[in-house]
Amino acid sequence: MHPEAPRSTLIPATFMVIAWGALAFGAVYPWAFGPLLAACALVGIAALAAYRHRPMPRSARVVVLALLVVLAATSLQVVPLPPGVLATVSPGTDAFLRDFDLTYAMSDTQLPDGTVVAAAWHPVSIAPRATLLALAFIAAFTIFFAGLVRALSPERARRLVALIVAFGALLALVGIVQKALLGDHAWAGMKIYGFWAPANLLSTPFGPYVNKNHFAGWMLMGVPLALGLGIGIAERALRGRGADLRAGLLWLSSPAGGRAQLAFIAAFLMAASLLMTRSRSGVGCLLAALVLMSVAARRRFGSARAGLAAFGSLAALFLIVFALAGADLAARINNRIDAMELRRNIWTDSARIVGDFPVAGTGLNTFGTAMITYQTTQKDQHFQEAHNDYIQVLVEGGLLVGLPVLASILLSVRGIRRRFAAKDDDAVTYWIRAGAATGLMAIAFQAFVEFSLQMPGNAVLFVTLLAIAMHAAAPVKRRVRDGDHA
Repeated sequence: MHPEAPRSTLIPATFMVIAWGALAFGAVYPWAFGPLLAACALVGIAALAAYRHRPMPRSARVVVLALLVVLAATSLQVVPLPPGVLATVSPGTDAFLRDFDLTYAMSDTQLPDGTVVAAAWHPVSIAPRATLLALAFIAAFTIFFAGLVRALSPERARRLVALIVAFGALLALVGIVQKALLGDHAWAGMKIYGFWAPANLLSTPFGPYVNKNHFAGWMLMGVPLALGLGIGIAERALRGRGADLRAGLLWLSSPAGGRAQLAFIAAFLMAASLLMTRSRSGVGCLLAALVLMSVAARRRFGSARAGLAAFGSLAALFLIVFALAGADLAARINNRIDAMELRRNIWTDSARIVGDFPVAGTGLNTFGTAMITYQTTQKDQHFQEAHNDYIQVLVEGGLLVGLPVLASILLSVRGIRRRFAAKDDDAVTYWIRAGAATGLMAIAFQAFVEFSLQMPGNAVLFVTLLAIAMHAAAPVKRRVRDGDHA
């Protein structure tokens, strides 16, 4: 293979991973997430090898180390322990297994014929195979992030973002057209793409996603990225030029102006598709994202007036799209009693699990298994997720995994802040970074009431945005000046 091959294929390969994750129903099925994880690992390893002489930003190295600690802590959850040790380390696991695992319950007991059953060793995870799967996800995404954050440069980041934004517009159109032609009620016979029937007919699909809230989660990350790309192109092209109407119109007819308009159109389509999902969490977090982008404008231009102007423009975009989405969206937002009751019930039962598994948790990816015995409400359905990713990490990971996860989040926030504080980005790079950071915050807000990031297709976009937000700036002597054309 030519030595430049991995470098030339990095961006297309990363884009294909992201596209596969979204189009393959969010990659929720084994036939979809298996290839996704393999591709993430391969892209990460290839990037690390091809750019091995390129230093990784120190803040990103610290995050990678924190993720490795998460990986190590999760690995401890699948280490078999003798019953006596397990009962000491995790009494909750011991009690759970004595009710649901006959082999473990009979451990060290004497049968009527005098035979003594051998001690059955078991990990602290109540479902080790499920936790091993979670380990595979953590490992693949850590490698993917490490390779991508080392390989990305401002120019490569711009190329990748342009592809993601174009794909986001296409994904939005798929959702909009599908809803218009097929509806969104699986119970009434609606099929994704016209042929795929979701296993759960009570779900409300949108686009390729079985759950509309998860489609909204993807768009929460995509809309700020598109806005960042468009604003960045506009600032770089218009800086130093006249601010009159004629200069603006002339710029709009230029190639750079055309690219900026396409980015804004993509943002419009993505926002429209998000609102058409009628996802309450999606709508609320989209509003929060627009406020965050306005704050970024105020800081970038050092003017409250600029921030207000940006917020006014983005608010106008939101209102226009909101009006096009229809009155049923407003009615759904006002009718939120059932949703909050559901979450309150889940969180109440989750608190009981945390109380019984405070140190080592139940094992990552075992929430649904734990709810077999801990669910006390709404017995007509089985709670598979906590509808709050932070609570679910605490339930499944306890302090053992929860503390490293918290450290990873805090270190990521600190690293992104340091990239902005360095003030060494050109206009486009700054706004791409701002769009990525805003997308990360928007999906982090949604994670308080949803579980969009548990969709592998959304998780891979999240990791990509984290790498974009933390990648290194260009060397000073090669950096593009703000006044240059896009």
